[in-house]
Amino acid sequence: MDLNEVDGSGDGRTRIRSRLWRQWGSPASIYGTIVYASVVAAASGDDETQESAIRLLVFSLVSIVVFWLAHVYSTALGYQGDAARIGDRLSASLGHALRESGGMLQAAIVPSVPLLLAALAVLPPNLGVTLSLWFAVLMLAILGYSVFLMRGRSFAICLVGGLITGAFGVVVILLKSALQH
Repeated sequence: MDLNEVDGSGDGRTRIRSRLWRQWGSPASIYGTIVYASVVAAASGDDETQESAIRLLVFSLVSIVVFWLAHVYSTALGYQGDAARIGDRLSASLGHALRESGGMLQAAIVPSVPLLLAALAVLPPNLGVTLSLWFAVLMLAILGYSVFLMRGRSFAICLVGGLITGAFGVVVILLKSALQH
């Protein structure tokens, strides 16, 4: 797949792929995954109770919504402040910001699943946190790999891109480990 296929000018499948990529593969989704993993890592503790798992899930979800709102606001301000858009309506800026920032919220879905399972007492809380963080690493690696793949890069370049992007999540895990030991 090349850039011409990603821009939405191709067939219906290409347009769908392009729309999905704009959400899941956007800079906001990469940033959102890192932010969400960081919040989970920082807010989790050694408490093994179901109540602590519920608190962590709620705190993490509320935090990502707050970060998302800040991202929407700052993106709308930046869009509105562009000299070429000074006369645009505020609704155009807000619409642009919502489209650009949607991936940030969606980035929390996959890492939230183990946290939800821990909150429902299906998983032990520490396992829920560990799986959540490693799901974030996996998501980041896949996103990094996919960016280069969509641009027609070699397998080696795609792999390096995935490893580098995934490394951000590994750093979050290392920081969590350093904070708790």
